[in-house]
Amino acid sequence: MLVSLFDDGPFAPCPAPFNMAAHTLAQAAVRPESTALEIIAAPGSVAVRRSYAEIAAAVRAIAGGLAARGLGRGDRVALRLAGTEDFPLMFFAANAIGAVPVPLSAQLTAPEVAAILADLRPALIAADLGLPLPPAPGAPVLDPAGIAGLRRHHPADFAATGPGDPAFIVYTTGTSGRPKGVVHAQRAAWARRMMWDAWYGLTASDRVLHAGALNWTFTLGAGLTDPWAAGATALIYAGPRDRGVWPALAAAHGATIFAASPGIYRQMLDAGAGG
Repeated sequence: MLVSLFDDGPFAPCPAPFNMAAHTLAQAAVRPESTALEIIAAPGSVAVRRSYAEIAAAVRAIAGGLAARGLGRGDRVALRLAGTEDFPLMFFAANAIGAVPVPLSAQLTAPEVAAILADLRPALIAADLGLPLPPAPGAPVLDPAGIAGLRRHHPADFAATGPGDPAFIVYTTGTSGRPKGVVHAQRAAWARRMMWDAWYGLTASDRVLHAGALNWTFTLGAGLTDPWAAGATALIYAGPRDRGVWPALAAAHGATIFAASPGIYRQMLDAGAGG
């Protein structure tokens, strides 16, 4: 058997300083009026549509509000948020000032959240109303109204973080023991650029629909960070999930890239979804 190997050299090194939020939102200066985000309520129904200029302005304003509350480099911000625009805004706002956002699944039970918060010791918790949230001494809770209030603050500048500084933390599921927080460096966003051409051919003209939740690193990367850094549109579905909804969503909203775990594709095939 013949094997052909090709190596065109290493990928461009991550620049320094490097801030994940600044990198991801840089397209706001290039294509400010282009659509960055659509929150989909149902096939054919868009609940929220935001341009790159609107997203960047909201992120920097919320970052200014977080800084006004005393948050800064290294502070951990737990995100107990569902599939609304508050999640990406809070995530990148925290990262923008050098704080460390920590997405928590909306499906976690109160005891599971309590164990993570005890380990994490966050400086702030952003939480949706209605999601179980046990007490976390010393960590004030910011609800959706509080997040909206932060958007009135003077915008903050992006922190001059280093490529190796922490950008965010994601906890493991705990299926093999106690959930553990995995720290991702700022440079993780830069490294993802290596996949744009070789993996899925991502361009600014794409509309990317992802089947996962935003607290999952796969969705956070392929469904949000990559599209925004490339100037594409991120499609986030916030409605009921079943095996038949994804083809309908992709068709109704012009998705050019659909990303999901293998299990989702198997479910779609079992349900008779066509190509």
